[in-house]
Amino acid sequence: MSPSVKTRDQARVLLVDASPFVLHGIQEILSKSPHVRVVATAQSTADALSALETSRPTVVVSEVQVGRASGIDLCRTIRESYPKTSVLFFTNRDDQHLLRSAILAGAQGYLLKKASAEAVVRGIEIVSAGMAIMDPHLVPHIISWVREQGRGGPF
Repeated sequence: MSPSVKTRDQARVLLVDASPFVLHGIQEILSKSPHVRVVATAQSTADALSALETSRPTVVVSEVQVGRASGIDLCRTIRESYPKTSVLFFTNRDDQHLLRSAILAGAQGYLLKKASAEAVVRGIEIVSAGMAIMDPHLVPHIISWVREQGRGGPF
């Protein structure tokens, strides 16, 4: 490999979802990428906070609702206590209020679970690099939100 070719760092991922089936499925998808490594999984926000301390992920992929707990609150905590750790929500919840809350909490990404395996891997790579990603199906919500703000609408 020539010195001008930069190798990508591997994203270290903590997966957070109350469902063991979802966790297993995401792990299976991510195991195929040489740029992503799952370092821990958690089925509750308390377990996620513990795993953050021990596994030091670069990206947390979380459901917006983890059992009875809020993934949004988890995101706020991560952004305050681990500012270099990116948060990507991976959820079934196509809800404009949750999307806004996720953005305001500091999430760098929001993908719907109907996204392709390639989109999930690419989303993790994007947020790991310090950029943001939004599920294309949610763009109308964002455009509407921006328009409301331009007219002095509610934030």
